[in-house]
Amino acid sequence: MKYILGIDVGTSNVKAVLFDEYGNEVRVSSRESQPVNGTANQMEQDMNLIWEKVKRCIKAVIEEGTGGGDEVIAVGVTGQGEGCWLIDSKGDPVQNAILWCDGRAVDEVKAITKDCPEIGRLYHTTTGTPPLLGNQMILLKWMKNNRKDILDYAEHLIFCKDWIRYKMTGEIRAEITDSLTSLVDVRSGAIADDLIEALDLFEYRSYLPDPVRSDQVVGAVLDSFADEVGLQRGTPVIAGALDTSATAVGLGAIHEKDVCVILGTTCASEIVLKKEDCHFGAENTRYEKHPLGDLYVELQPTLNGTPNIDWMLENIALTKDFDEIDRIVDRTPVGCGGVVYHPYISVAGERAPFYHPYARASFFGISQVTTRDHLIRAVYEGISLSIRDCLQHVDKSGTIYLAGGGAKSPVWAQMIADVAGMKVMIPAGEELGAKGVALMAGVSQGLYRDYDDAAGKACTFKHVYLPDPPNVKKYDLLYELYKRVRIHNQEIWDYRHQMNKKIKAIKED
Repeated sequence: MKYILGIDVGTSNVKAVLFDEYGNEVRVSSRESQPVNGTANQMEQDMNLIWEKVKRCIKAVIEEGTGGGDEVIAVGVTGQGEGCWLIDSKGDPVQNAILWCDGRAVDEVKAITKDCPEIGRLYHTTTGTPPLLGNQMILLKWMKNNRKDILDYAEHLIFCKDWIRYKMTGEIRAEITDSLTSLVDVRSGAIADDLIEALDLFEYRSYLPDPVRSDQVVGAVLDSFADEVGLQRGTPVIAGALDTSATAVGLGAIHEKDVCVILGTTCASEIVLKKEDCHFGAENTRYEKHPLGDLYVELQPTLNGTPNIDWMLENIALTKDFDEIDRIVDRTPVGCGGVVYHPYISVAGERAPFYHPYARASFFGISQVTTRDHLIRAVYEGISLSIRDCLQHVDKSGTIYLAGGGAKSPVWAQMIADVAGMKVMIPAGEELGAKGVALMAGVSQGLYRDYDDAAGKACTFKHVYLPDPPNVKKYDLLYELYKRVRIHNQEIWDYRHQMNKKIKAIKED
């Protein structure tokens, strides 16, 4: 049996996963990645600490999964995208990484969307992504405005998975799915020099490596690293992919019009499209590169998905037993008596299917007959309605491939099928991002003839949920309420932000 090693460096956890050639998870090792909270809207990560955790995970799966690394034919790395990962000429971090979910660059976004909207339009039409708080290009601008001395000391600006791959191979490289989030001209596939010039950032152009395709072999593991973790010396490492793009491959979403929803820390909804069907720069659109060929992904990634559940478990529910929570949700009526929850719980607001840095979560419709059970179900329904909000233009005759931690709940999976009015399929296995880069690594080494062969052999499904027609009609009505409240609240969120600033400015006697 031949094995492939997939590494997934997420926001909450890092994982190493050993797969056999049929896509089975032979061994999984996980460690908390321990992001660092700064001020109210800042999220960072210790780059050296996360590398140490990745090494421990790899060593564990090699020792316990194979008894040795000789059978591992290749390695692929995926991870959280965007953010700001800076290293110096020696390859050492110059500061903590600033993460994709960080909210500090509000002024930079405002400057190119409100003050200079022509630059904002150039940004969106060039990269396919609107200017957002966690974009690497935006954070590069923030660094120049606020930490120029540290920025000038750096030499390379890379992404999370590139940092891990560099530590494994000694090669500093970039890859197209990550780079296209805000650095690349979607039409040429090259770094967007005109946009960099417009943002007055060209002095840092040399920091940005030119991207390569996702399944390209970009190096081999260093001898010292191989010996430390138990891999064979010279094991090839591919460029890898952004976690959302890699998950699409791991699910088997490798053809146009496939839809997948990753129900995790961020709730990412993806539609696979050919390049000619993309409308780069269109309102409320965001496109990223699919790892395969000329395919792209229309991506609607909310800032928070399951953290809403975490908050509910901590502050509303009287149990943290998910089986009991499922029973509560299942016995509570659809629509919760007209109570709607908007799941904008991130300190950075929301970015999909709309951008608002001050968006906040809220319940609407509570009365004296509202119960704890209503609130619990409303949180699940709110996230599900947010998914529908992100998939407004999807052909409902299609299928949603549902992955992520939330996909473990059969009650929630059925709810998503009902809310979206679409068939939902749950894959076998859980580590779909790691699986995606493992399949790419397998294709690179000839283990599979092509991606159709890889998906046919390694992508299987354990559950299928069909929408219930009466519930679909109920959720059509609830969604209309959800959307109306969401649109109405945008002005109130702005007022709340200004109000809080004024309250803080009032001195106590």
